[in-house]
Amino acid sequence: MPAVTHSNTPFAANVFVNGGPTLGGGVADALGLDDTIGISEAQSRAMIAGRAAELAAGNDPDTKEALEQYGGGKKNGMSPITGTEGSTAAPGSDAAIGADALVDANIPRPTSAVISVLPTVNPRVTTACWSNLETMAKDLAVTLTINSAYRTTAYNKSVGGAKSSLHVERKAVDVQWGTTNAQGRVNMIQAAIDAGFTGIGCYEDFIHLDVGDKRHWGPNGSFTGQFAQYKLILSANGYTVE
Repeated sequence: MPAVTHSNTPFAANVFVNGGPTLGGGVADALGLDDTIGISEAQSRAMIAGRAAELAAGNDPDTKEALEQYGGGKKNGMSPITGTEGSTAAPGSDAAIGADALVDANIPRPTSAVISVLPTVNPRVTTACWSNLETMAKDLAVTLTINSAYRTTAYNKSVGGAKSSLHVERKAVDVQWGTTNAQGRVNMIQAAIDAGFTGIGCYEDFIHLDVGDKRHWGPNGSFTGQFAQYKLILSANGYTVE
């Protein structure tokens, strides 16, 4: 799919909407990117509105992954930056080749009987992050599958990661829900919080977990886009919901 250009044309497919007086420019400008690919008008509007709400609330939207649903966090997504379809191997992952395979070669690769790491993922996150993941898996009595973990700065940008992504700091993982059951997903959120995760990003197919500041968001990268079915459990754990 070819890259699209900035536009204020209403109702057209794959256009960038104007950010208005608060943010200015289009969604690519708002996110600090040269361009994005395959983002609809409605999605663009949701991201820009979400950023404005985050800024108005005194939050930093650049630690929240507005584009992660398309690329880095999804098992078989399409990069909104390069247009590459499917999972792109992260530098340092089992599937990486050439120089990419040498990234973090001197850092032990964590393993666990209750954590499944996709071959395209570099799992070398902080000890605290990995320990939280193990605790969460054991509490749920399931094996958790990781879609994304540590990302180099260049790789993070290529898959649409946030400008200040905790993935780059080795403090974040993206985990497949593993169930379509609403209560099962709510239980997963509670287990993640109980295990020590503080950053909670909810998407259709997976959940982003990190050990950064306490915050949450939905697919638009803002608390304004959080799924209604998760608001009660988040509120009960002290998260501010709209």
